[in-house]
Amino acid sequence: MEDLYASPSNSRLGRAVETRLLGSDHSSWTGRDPVFVRTVADVPTALYINYAAPKSYASRLAPELFKPLTLSGRKDATLFTILCFQLERARPEWVPASLSAFVPRIMQSNWRFYGHLTEASAERRPCVFFVRTVTTSLALAFFGRRLARCFPLHRAHSMRLESSGDEIVARIEPGGGSAPALYYAGRYTKAAEVHDAFKQEFSSFHDYARWIIDQHLSVVRWPHEYVVQDMHLDFRAARIVPLTCTAAEVDFIADEFEIIDSFTVEGLRVFLDNIYARRT
Repeated sequence: MEDLYASPSNSRLGRAVETRLLGSDHSSWTGRDPVFVRTVADVPTALYINYAAPKSYASRLAPELFKPLTLSGRKDATLFTILCFQLERARPEWVPASLSAFVPRIMQSNWRFYGHLTEASAERRPCVFFVRTVTTSLALAFFGRRLARCFPLHRAHSMRLESSGDEIVARIEPGGGSAPALYYAGRYTKAAEVHDAFKQEFSSFHDYARWIIDQHLSVVRWPHEYVVQDMHLDFRAARIVPLTCTAAEVDFIADEFEIIDSFTVEGLRVFLDNIYARRT
């Protein structure tokens, strides 16, 4: 996927300024320590759409840095997930939750491959590799592409994640911007089987889904550096619900990408612990 940034702003001037500010992957921020604070946020609902994807594609992303997972029984396939969620009450960890009631909600979508981080002179560690992050927030786009550089962010004109009864719908509408388009519709179901590719590792769908969710490290590759983000999740109030997919249309997803399952998780709390960058 080409990483060409374009603003979705309806204003010609706003579009030109945003694209100039955030458009280039080559930035004066490269090589600086990422700017961030330890942060906590609530995630009332998150949708996970999971695919068996070509391992050859993931292997080319950053061969010296990332080794994609191999699916059991399918040596040419790896795991790819699209995650759509809403952040609420985001705040520095030391700020009481009561003071974050008026913080704007942020829609976000992370598109990621699963595998291992293979840094020089370091042990292999499980991680996800971000190929795209989508938001409607200009502030988050600036944070992700410039200050912290921990998200390959593109802004969409609008994003939705809504449920009604036993149905859920997610939609990304790029407008005139460079974000990929997405439409997903699913129906809640009471039970689900673990896909054949994961039956050797997980005895229940809940254990499998929790592993999909509970990834601490993520990596983003820029032209002259890579950036690693370290986070953890609080599952104490979490509820995982499997879905039956009834419709899915996604930019960038080719015929070789096969949906294997989808689910939601409700009641997560996410903590940002650390971000670091290394020149390449």
